[in-house]
Amino acid sequence: MTNLFIMNLAISDFIIMIVCVPDIIQFMENNGWQLGLTSCKIIRFSEVSALYASVMTLVSVCVERYVAIIHPIRAHLLCCRGRIILSITVIWPLAMIFASPNLIFHVLLPVAPGFKPCVVKLSRVNFLVFKYLEFTVFYLIPLLIQIALYIGIGRRLFRPEMFQSVEPVVRRDNLVVTMNARRGVVKMLIAGVSVYFISLSPHQVLLFYNTFSQTPFQETWTYLIFVNIMAYASSACNPLLYSIFSLKFREKFRTILFCRKESVREPSRTLTVFGQRNRNFNKSVKTDQTDL
Repeated sequence: MTNLFIMNLAISDFIIMIVCVPDIIQFMENNGWQLGLTSCKIIRFSEVSALYASVMTLVSVCVERYVAIIHPIRAHLLCCRGRIILSITVIWPLAMIFASPNLIFHVLLPVAPGFKPCVVKLSRVNFLVFKYLEFTVFYLIPLLIQIALYIGIGRRLFRPEMFQSVEPVVRRDNLVVTMNARRGVVKMLIAGVSVYFISLSPHQVLLFYNTFSQTPFQETWTYLIFVNIMAYASSACNPLLYSIFSLKFREKFRTILFCRKESVREPSRTLTVFGQRNRNFNKSVKTDQTDL
């Protein structure tokens, strides 16, 4: 079921990276917005919608993983395919509704002769209300939810009782593989939250600075390039994180990239429980580090 969310996340990240190309080109030319008011509204609306959908998908993946690990029995009911598909179909309309102000308030604002950037035109009070609402709903709350749930997941994965229950039925080498696989899962989750937090933090820091500082922040070309790179890093880094931490992802990527036939993996080694070797009753456990 997690793959459905990961696919949705990939779609939203792909939209961001494609739609932002005209924005980046005009930003590098530094001649204002040259594509007209309609494209200004549509491109900014598409970027923000995909960003909101990406954030909500990240939170959904977090909740789904939490239920699957902390409440595995309930997961069969709560995380079924139908509910996951329903969640995805709700994410995009909600993202578009929250992003709809960009269709209304984005304008081409004359700043200098021949220079009209595509910006949001609101009064200072309304602009701050809009930005702080965006900060709360799509930055602070998702961040707190992910941190809290991933801490719970980490505690469960590294709880000593879990390894004590595994150790009697799994040989020492398999126990080490299991521990390393679980550590890899936690590292990937921590890396995902960290990238999400760090990449969007410059915009939030600037928002607080301009709200409470007596002197407005003087934006430089270097700073603007840095902020834009960080904003797009969140979408660009997700595939890299899965490639680094997921063996299955790497295998599938190689299969698709090089047009290989998918190899059939050998079945996992069957281990006898508690050393029982009775041919009439041979209870076994299969362990596979890529399935953890």
